[in-house]
Amino acid sequence: MSSTATVTQNGSAKTMKSQIVVKQDVPIPTPGPNDLLVKLSASSLCMSDMAAYAGHLGERAPVCLGHEPVGIVVEAGAGVVGFAKGDRVGFMPFKGMCEDCEECLSGQSRFCEKKVGGMTELHGGFSEYAIAAPLSTVKIPEGLTDEEAAPLLCAGVTAYNALKVVAKEQPGGTPLNIIGVGGVGHLAVAYAKAFGYRVTAFDIAEDKLELAKKYGATKGVNTLTLKDEDIVKTQTTIVISGAAPAYALAVKTTKNHGRIIAVGVPHAPLTFNVLDLILREVSIVPICQGSKQDLDESLKMAAEYGIKPTIQIKKIGQLYEGFQSMAKGEVTGRLVYRFD
Repeated sequence: MSSTATVTQNGSAKTMKSQIVVKQDVPIPTPGPNDLLVKLSASSLCMSDMAAYAGHLGERAPVCLGHEPVGIVVEAGAGVVGFAKGDRVGFMPFKGMCEDCEECLSGQSRFCEKKVGGMTELHGGFSEYAIAAPLSTVKIPEGLTDEEAAPLLCAGVTAYNALKVVAKEQPGGTPLNIIGVGGVGHLAVAYAKAFGYRVTAFDIAEDKLELAKKYGATKGVNTLTLKDEDIVKTQTTIVISGAAPAYALAVKTTKNHGRIIAVGVPHAPLTFNVLDLILREVSIVPICQGSKQDLDESLKMAAEYGIKPTIQIKKIGQLYEGFQSMAKGEVTGRLVYRFD
């Protein structure tokens, strides 16, 4: 999966390593006038990378995965405002936005119809250099290392955005159910605690339930042994797990007129009864990562409240083994890869 590319520019050779689906030489990308060229230092492995690797998101090889990267700006295009060479940044994998449609003008540029997704090219989060769009980029606050910040660029902002949606209708100090407390889920527990919620964590793995308690869950429930009569319903249930049964459970753990916040993406048909949702007026509210503002807020909250993901630091050459471990469910927290 690794490759070393050599390209000659102005008479000097430049090389870069890139973790991609198949071996292929790739040149160091050249930023446009409104782009940032970032030399990456750390990048985290996400379940979305796993889904892309498995072909669920429509990617076709060759492609470089990775969308939780942190690094240093080494070149800023002439039209870039707000960033400069030497800034420590993280970015989401969206670029090419028009900056003039309703979504862009409202701060939701990740929904721009003209955007280009990050996992469709050869320069992604698992390459030494990548192109970042200023609209998708934020500065990393002091108090977070590169390795700690990387998982927050997708897992963290997604968890944070889910909690922002919860907070719009449910006050802090109230109980909240979170189903699935792995890589994204343990951060959802941490942000929920910062928001003031009393969390009950659900999972099938005892190590992940223990991790959830470490991050502030008041109770951990193993769903393999859970009986319906023992379920305590809450106004809101956040589903982080991508397992289809997690959504069937969420219907049972959510009160009448409540909301199920959908984060996890199942790859099997859902089995709950829609009529049950209708009769009890239970809504399903999907969450798609977050805006640049959400990302900035989530990083600042993490730095202020000491929200730091549980991570295992690896070398980029060990990426394939990480895919295997994650596929087997052997990873607690996040795998973060360094480029040095």
